[in-house]
Amino acid sequence: MSIQKFLSIGFFIVTIAYAYVPSYAGSDASYYYKRALIQYKYKMYNYAIESLELTLSSDPRHFEAANLLAKIYLDHYNDRVRALQYFEESLKINDNQPDIHLEVGKLYYFFSEYSKAIEHLQRTIAKKNDVYAHYYLVLIYNLQKNYESAASHIAVCNAITLQQIKPEIEKAQAAQKDNNTNVAIAHYKKVLEINPVNREAYVQLSHYYRIQKKIDMAIQILEDCKKVYPKDTDVLLTLAHMYFEFKHPKRREYFIKQAIDLCKVAIGIDSSHCEAYSLLFEIYKELGEVPLRDEHAAKYDACLEGSR
Repeated sequence: MSIQKFLSIGFFIVTIAYAYVPSYAGSDASYYYKRALIQYKYKMYNYAIESLELTLSSDPRHFEAANLLAKIYLDHYNDRVRALQYFEESLKINDNQPDIHLEVGKLYYFFSEYSKAIEHLQRTIAKKNDVYAHYYLVLIYNLQKNYESAASHIAVCNAITLQQIKPEIEKAQAAQKDNNTNVAIAHYKKVLEINPVNREAYVQLSHYYRIQKKIDMAIQILEDCKKVYPKDTDVLLTLAHMYFEFKHPKRREYFIKQAIDLCKVAIGIDSSHCEAYSLLFEIYKELGEVPLRDEHAAKYDACLEGSR
């Protein structure tokens, strides 16, 4: 069953539930909503949900109540299905909410319903040139191998955040010169909060985590980078090296396979990238795969000859 069909059934059930709320609850939506805000402020989420449901039963067009219900289910109960139900109900009441279209687009991205995600993300951009709407479109278009469209949204992200990230980059670079790794990391993380497609921030963060022997974190950062730049062979091969050097006690075989696959992807993109053959040689050497080791040693030599 698609998430869309599930949502329609779910909201039918919610509508029926409202019909059975006692009639006195419909007398003052404003009262219930104000009560919900206080309960939410003090993290009384179950009570807030009850008050918000009473708000909607009293005033079915109270889109703010639907938004807060969605936020509670998303942020505090990790219930994306319920969150999507309420966000969509809010948009039925008031479609002029670019931030809510963004949230819906992100949720449809999570559920792999990409056409729906694109529709809502584009509605966000039509009203508000939001960097995260562009970012999620980059992720989706890369998954669909529509790299040209992804690149155009990357360019927009970089353009609209240029002035914001400049001071953070400068502070990170100053911290680098002082060998203050933690400060540099903090500023590069801030860069990614502002612009989640900034390649330099991804690469530098992975570099510093690698220096700190936090290889798992370095890998995760580059995996996130790969979603934005899936055809970047430098990123792919740096990630391959990290997978190979990560001596995970229980998942070593998996990480070696990841390294091999990344090398092969890099070769498929650019067969003249000699580093890929060199790394495959090292991997097969460690595995004791002599024929494959020798094969990639020969390919590495041929690659070097071809580059001269």
